[in-house]
Amino acid sequence: MNAMTSFDQFKTVQAAQICPIHKTEMIKFGPTAQCKACAIELVKQGNIEHDAAVNEMVRKNHFAGAKLPERHAECGFKNYAVNNHGQQYAKETCLKFAKLINSGSVANLIMVGRTGTGKTHLACAIARNVLDARKFARYVTSEQMATDIADAWKKADDSEASAIYRYTEYDFLIIDEYGLHDQHEKLLQLVHKVLYARYDAKKSTMIISNWTKEQLQQSLGDRLWSRFQHDGLTLVECNWADARIGSGVGGV
Repeated sequence: MNAMTSFDQFKTVQAAQICPIHKTEMIKFGPTAQCKACAIELVKQGNIEHDAAVNEMVRKNHFAGAKLPERHAECGFKNYAVNNHGQQYAKETCLKFAKLINSGSVANLIMVGRTGTGKTHLACAIARNVLDARKFARYVTSEQMATDIADAWKKADDSEASAIYRYTEYDFLIIDEYGLHDQHEKLLQLVHKVLYARYDAKKSTMIISNWTKEQLQQSLGDRLWSRFQHDGLTLVECNWADARIGSGVGGV
């Protein structure tokens, strides 16, 4: 069978059939009869499904890069339990902050207060909003970040400067558990280097701590505290009861 014969068998010819949907004559392409309009719709549908699958894969990878804690991966503003005025204020303030970041503004947020008050839940809700806007966000504890940067010293293909840059390039960085396991002088210096770098790069940062505002301010020092306020600082103090010992989702 030569090339011409192989091609000829797939020539289109009119079929003695009418498309029940479009009421037009069907054509044969090889052994198959098909309506032109149906064929076009199938191709379009295939393209739509392919694009949707690709977009979903990209979205999953985008969210995975944020490294949100598994327990808080689905935390949003809608499933944050509001049982008092403080929680209502915290939710509204964080929602406004998320919208501010998504508008392209640079701002910083500090959440302080006792454990189990929903600080991490709201932080992840902000991150999910930022990620949905196709910006880059990252969650990390203060100790994890400092340790990661310190470990770069031991790697031939890495350096402290490169590690700090990795934490600087995110549009929005959440630093959780500040003051819990990071108060060794060398670890604290590394955390502060990231904060200085993000200030210089005009990037938005969120710090979460169980300390009071005064304790956090003292640890950061006057220079960092001043820089943290420069682009606009939102402070939320969470001093209501620990919801982990009850049934409120907001304390997660």
